[in-house]
Amino acid sequence: MNKEDYNWWSNFRLQKRPYLENDEYKMVCEIYARTYELKVEYPCKCNPIKIQKMINDVNTKYEINE
Repeated sequence: MNKEDYNWWSNFRLQKRPYLENDEYKMVCEIYARTYELKVEYPCKCNPIKIQKMINDVNTKYEINE
């Protein structure tokens, strides 16, 4: 996780909303792809389980870097 991603993720984690704004959704997907060296994929927003898994996986890497 690069410094810009880390800073963005730090601010993102402060949000206490039960939903993602569209720009947040895109950034979560992009940071996930960069963190795990994958091609960027944008799962259907109708699949919150997949998106939440991406967030949980990035949170794991984020916590390691704290």
